Formats: sequence, C-alpha cells, structure tokens
Amino acid sequence: MKNMKGEQGFVEFYSQMYGERWPALKQALLSEHQYVAVANPYSNFKFDFTPIQNESIRFEHHIAPNFERPAPTEAGYFNYYLMDAASILAVEALNIEPGNRVVDLCAAPGGKSLLCAYKLKETGLLVSNDRSAARRARIHKIFDEYIPKTKQANHKVTAHDATKWCLYEKSVYDRVLLDAPCSSERHVLEDAKELSLWSVGRTKAIAMTQFAMLASALDIVKVGGRIVYSTCALSKLENDDIIRKLYQKREGRFELKRMEFSFGEPTEFGWQVLPDQSGWGPFYLAIIERIK
Repeated sequence: MKNMKGEQGFVEFYSQMYGERWPALKQALLSEHQYVAVANPYSNFKFDFTPIQNESIRFEHHIAPNFERPAPTEAGYFNYYLMDAASILAVEALNIEPGNRVVDLCAAPGGKSLLCAYKLKETGLLVSNDRSAARRARIHKIFDEYIPKTKQANHKVTAHDATKWCLYEKSVYDRVLLDAPCSSERHVLEDAKELSLWSVGRTKAIAMTQFAMLASALDIVKVGGRIVYSTCALSKLENDDIIRKLYQKREGRFELKRMEFSFGEPTEFGWQVLPDQSGWGPFYLAIIERIK
C-alpha cells in the first residue's frame, strides 16, 4: 500500500476499500448528523408524546430529525442526552448486569459511561478513564448534570494509560468498553485542514495503539467477562484487522460473540453501521469474551 496523503490520497484509499459504495458513503458522511435523545431517569423527565424508538436501544429514548439542547428539569438534572444511535449499540452489546465491575477505557466525553451507569443502577463499580485532564473534567461535568452526587458512589474517574493498564491490574472487570481513539474520518472530511494532513500512515499508527489497548483489555477482564471493542472509523485497518491481529497474537484466550441489531450490517468479525444505509454512524463494534 503506497503512502497516500491529503485529500486525493484519502479518496483513493477509501475508494479502494469500499469500491462502488464509496461515492454514496462519502455523500452521507457529509450530510447533517442525526441524534437520539436518551431520557435521563434521574430528571423525572417524560416525553409528552409517544416517542419514536428503535428496538435495538433499550433505554427510554426518542428519535427525531433535530432536538432542542438538553436542559435541566425542575428536579435539577438534564432531561436527555443526545447520541448517535450507533454509539448506543456499544453499551447494549456489553450486556451489563447490576453489580458488574465495568471500566470504560477511553471514556471522554462521557456519554457511553453515563449509559453504563444507567445499566448498573447504582450498584457494582464503574470506572471512566481518560488521560486528558480536560476530558476527565468533561466526564465529571456530564455525571453531575445527569446524576445526583449521592447516586455516584459507585463511579470513579481515572487517568491511566489504557495500553499499560494490564501491568497494574489483571482479571478484575466483568465488562470492558474500549471505544478506541480512531481516524474519525467523518470529522476529517468536514475539516479541510485535517483532510489536507491525512495520510495512510496515520491510520496504521492509530491501529498499533488500538491493538495495544485491546491486548491490555483482554488481560484486565475476568475469564468469562466481555469486552466491546468499538470505533467510529471507516478504515478496516482499525476495525476487523484489529480483531484479526488479536487472533494472531492471543489465539485461544477469547472467542467472539455475535449480536445482530435492527440497523447496520455484519462484518467478518463484528458489526458496522454506515450512514449511507442507516443514516447513523459510522460505527464499528466487536464483542469479545475471555475464555482463558
């Protein structure tokens, strides 16, 4: 693979990857973003109409072309949290049960951690991790806006290096969410400067870090526990190829679990949601259960 760079290299790289699908996919990536409003159970907020919902999302929610900005209710907490529907699938795929010990390795800005907290129902342990102080502050802010302080006793925010976490803890979590930093091609397409700086070497370098994080995640999850690996990347180097490498390096220690959702499509190892077909995403996830 030659060292493609800039806008021309970007288009060539993804044209080769997605073939005839690429023009429609690119157009969809440049279209307006859509969101789902997930109702906050701590705000006493209820939709004053019958909400439009998706069967793959088990949180109380509404789907609409646009929403007003979230705002506090009389209870003092924000009424709903806005997310891409595809991102919510990562939390659904974790299959969290009350009492679980859960870690969100790359948690900022905090939306998925918030949904994990809703699943835990104030039980177990939820660790939201991010190395950036500013991003950790954002996580704290979201929790304080959506959940009373007295209901956050099972939640802590940490600043660990996700690639090295396994050096300090092993086999301690029931669920691990690794929503890994990625190429975020939708953002790249929307930013002319970012697009001019793009190179195929960047997605290769990101993939190396992603694999290091996933290998560490496999060590910190308990035998019988579950990891959801996810990205908002289009590049297969950062999606299925990461799982392929895990098979090469950690064969026999895990098995994949398959889930199907009401939108998106299966890939070789996981599930992908792309906006040309669903209006949501891009988003990729793979479900890994540790067996040894």
